[in-house]
Amino acid sequence: MIAAPPASDRLAILSMAGTYDVTFDFTENFAIAPDYEIKSKPYHEKALEVVIVAEDTPERIALQHLLVVSEGGRSHVIKHWSQIWTWQDTVLLDYAGSEGDDVWRRREVKPEEAKNRWSQLVTSVDDTPRYEALGAWVHHGGESTWTGEPTRRPLPRREYEKRDDYDYLIAINRHTITATGWVHTQDNRKVVDRAGHVQVLSAETGLNQYTRSENELASVATQWWEKNQTIWGDIRNFWVEAIQQSGQEFAYRTSVDGVGISKRFKELEINQPSREIVFTTLSPYLKK
Repeated sequence: MIAAPPASDRLAILSMAGTYDVTFDFTENFAIAPDYEIKSKPYHEKALEVVIVAEDTPERIALQHLLVVSEGGRSHVIKHWSQIWTWQDTVLLDYAGSEGDDVWRRREVKPEEAKNRWSQLVTSVDDTPRYEALGAWVHHGGESTWTGEPTRRPLPRREYEKRDDYDYLIAINRHTITATGWVHTQDNRKVVDRAGHVQVLSAETGLNQYTRSENELASVATQWWEKNQTIWGDIRNFWVEAIQQSGQEFAYRTSVDGVGISKRFKELEINQPSREIVFTTLSPYLKK
């Protein structure tokens, strides 16, 4: 029998939901490769972010992040990343790089390795996967922290259009619950992996701080989610099932017959079709 997750673990995960003033800070700290010079300027952004519990079952919790952006006196919502937590998960995705389309490999985990641990699958704005890691929540002295194992992940959105001199990050993810919200830290290595040669270029740290807010604009996000939660729940479940049913590798196309997948997502959001139509519409984008 699989042991139920501790209430303290579930409480820590669910406590990340809420409205936050967020600061995103990334700094490429030092070079590791010979003759490499730091190329990325320190990155700093602020945002209002609403984190909503999109799914809550005893052994799986999905949190959806929504950005609220104000421009010209009007506010709108940008669907941001999602985090899907699975208790004692025995099948993980490992990013395997890209030569055109991104590819992830399924990694089987022994039950004893997954025991008392949670996987965290982080997805992109369209709920396609980015990275997944396994780790344990530790509760001690009033602190609750989850630390994931080192995992490969694609270039971050802040750099994938600016840099092509490295192929992926190897990162350690950490989430800590605080009195005023929570903190997400990253210990990253930028890696070149080409023609059988692997070289770590540099080290980078990330510090994303979520401070609870009572900003009235949060209602814009909650109203948007009420309208769109069903369609995006179906899209999220499409990817979850596609990953579960894939073979040793999982990959998808960004375009089929000249139609980009981003266009399909917009159409689905506008038309709000049934679950069956969502699956039928997105299935051609899966690489078999």
